[in-house]
Amino acid sequence: MPDSNLRLYEEAFRNTENPMVITDTDYIIVDVNHAVVEFTGYSRDELIGNVPSMLFSDPETFQEVLNLLNANRSWEGFFEAETKQGDMVYGRGSTIPLFVDGEKRGYSGIFIDLTDRRRYEQALKVIHRVLRHDLRNEMSLIRGYAETLESEISDPEITAYTSNIQEIVDRLISRSNNAQDLEQVLFEGFEQPLQATQLDTVLRNEINRAEDEYDDAEFIVGSLSTQKVAVNDLFATAIKNVLENAVIHNRTDTVIKIDTSELRDQIIVNIADNGPGIPDERKQQIFGREEKDQLQHGEGFGLYFVDLVIDIYGGNVQVTDNEMGGATFEISLPKTNVNW
Repeated sequence: MPDSNLRLYEEAFRNTENPMVITDTDYIIVDVNHAVVEFTGYSRDELIGNVPSMLFSDPETFQEVLNLLNANRSWEGFFEAETKQGDMVYGRGSTIPLFVDGEKRGYSGIFIDLTDRRRYEQALKVIHRVLRHDLRNEMSLIRGYAETLESEISDPEITAYTSNIQEIVDRLISRSNNAQDLEQVLFEGFEQPLQATQLDTVLRNEINRAEDEYDDAEFIVGSLSTQKVAVNDLFATAIKNVLENAVIHNRTDTVIKIDTSELRDQIIVNIADNGPGIPDERKQQIFGREEKDQLQHGEGFGLYFVDLVIDIYGGNVQVTDNEMGGATFEISLPKTNVNW
């Protein structure tokens, strides 16, 4: 390679705003860029010649990185580190083995500093928790006043209004609880790395749970692919939400059919019901993909969650009509590399 190209690559490495580290095959740091110095507070001389375990506050995470690199596999995930000044920083990292002419020559890692974002998320979480707490308390008071009025007033027309107030309050409290559950799952789940997971195992587990919870619904399970997909624990919750939606928004004698189909580079999970179906004008709205849809259809937190999670996996979800007169949710996921 001409010296000019080597200089070009060196300049790119030195001036990249994200921290980057290069080690030899013994995991000894041989080079870092300036962003690492700013990120950690350690000087370049303090880092070079050391093992990068000092950049990980969690020994288990560092060991996980080593295990994958030793197997010539890459690692990607979240991590925490303690700077030289004792401050905790948070980020997402990716490490890969480096091969030159088929020979492993070392390893490289790049990190994205997410410390400010995490602080913002934590502050937002506290604000939401306080707001929901106050909302539930106030709604409970309103419900109590409505119950008192209903017991004191015999006029059927007035008691009908108080009953409506109680129903509305119950719906608001339910939405608040659903939002809290969703937030908790998202905050915990988005920090989980994706793993190659056998699809049929997740589907059967969630189908079994739904059968136990909804005795009156009939679940018909077709062919389920054993293909692996890159997901995390959020995927099981997404499937749970689709199955739950099919039951709750359905009529009596509910029938739900679950199967999978495969394309060249995708696998499709089909969840069909015999409910009333979804009008064409609402097929996009139910996922809350536009802000106005999220406001108008706040009861659909579950489907908004499903759409958000599947998008993270590089897939998509859509709803179509089926021969039973109901709706079919089609969840498309990319197949994983067989060597992953």
